[in-house]
Amino acid sequence: MFSQVSLDRISVATRSDGRGYVIRLHLNTAPARFSVVQPETNLLQFTFDGTTVTYTDLIPQPVFPLSDILITDSPDGTGIDFQLHDGEYYQARTYLDANKRHVLIALTRTSADEARALAAKTDLIRRGNQPVNDITAVIDSVLTPDPEDTFDRLFNQRQTLKFEVIVIDPGHGGKDPGSIGTRGTKEKDVALQLAKRIGAYINEFLPELKVVYTREDDRFIDLDERGRIGNRVQGDLFISIHANSVRSRNAYGTEVWILGMHRTQEAFEVMKRENSVIRFEDKDESAMELSQEQLMIYELANSGNMASSVYFAELLDHQFSQRAGRRSRGVKQAGFQVLYHASMPAVLVELGFISNPNEERFITSEYGQSILASAIFRAVRDYKEQIERSQQERDTVR
Repeated sequence: MFSQVSLDRISVATRSDGRGYVIRLHLNTAPARFSVVQPETNLLQFTFDGTTVTYTDLIPQPVFPLSDILITDSPDGTGIDFQLHDGEYYQARTYLDANKRHVLIALTRTSADEARALAAKTDLIRRGNQPVNDITAVIDSVLTPDPEDTFDRLFNQRQTLKFEVIVIDPGHGGKDPGSIGTRGTKEKDVALQLAKRIGAYINEFLPELKVVYTREDDRFIDLDERGRIGNRVQGDLFISIHANSVRSRNAYGTEVWILGMHRTQEAFEVMKRENSVIRFEDKDESAMELSQEQLMIYELANSGNMASSVYFAELLDHQFSQRAGRRSRGVKQAGFQVLYHASMPAVLVELGFISNPNEERFITSEYGQSILASAIFRAVRDYKEQIERSQQERDTVR
């Protein structure tokens, strides 16, 4: 017996790693089975196996890299053929996204030879019935925005813009001290002090925001549980607070990190250090490093949150460098476990290097903590104001 799902629309997004695109099938419920084959270099054939698909209010509007789309009902289930632009070569894989409803087709750029070799191994699917002519699918272009684009473009996939709960995560804690400074400063203590100071600023100046801490005292919490705490309270933004440490005593400055594949050895070392918390957990240490596939699936399933994370990270970076007068080491990405488990926009902040005696004194001083906490607060304030402006503009249009 065939199951039935409803397809609301199809969207296309640029992957944040720049390696291709994501086709998203917006469904009301997850299909029982689905598959994709590539019998020609410029043709993808997606099939809902044993599933009939209904469509409502759909208008054709193909966008790059798709040149055409054809939906067909057949005895085996509904099929969708995606025609790619000539000269564009991709390898396709399918996933369910985080909400367990939408289907994602990840297109990864490949060479013409690889695409031809892939097509040679696959037979063309001959659809059983005629194409569905009276109703075709809408395809919306949702490109990953440049950080300097307007806030609306960053959030153009979200139906409502909500910013009511902020989750502040003081890194490490309990049996995990984190990095140790030259004067014996423990990262876990600095992180908790700054987190509470940030929360106090928010409570005083943005009382309409609810502040939730992943820990409020010196206790150990698993990395995945930190993200889940934020998920349980339906957090709208997750900020993980840390302090950096390297062998050199001369390194200084702030860093803001988002989730993604590390692209430098430095990024790998920071990720490895922060993920090393796993050694205190009852888990295999091989889970310390997220695989490339895990990160790709996360990025595909959480493209809206990723864009929001980038935007907020840029706001933080601006406040640190322009307002707080700190040396900014930029916005970077790596596979942090604590961010991976947070289903919301999320960043990890490295306040400075406690391996540098001067930085350590600054970060532990009343003045230094006030400067750093106020910079983070101002970024939160600006983020909130942008959300409110964008929502007002949407309401006006409606």
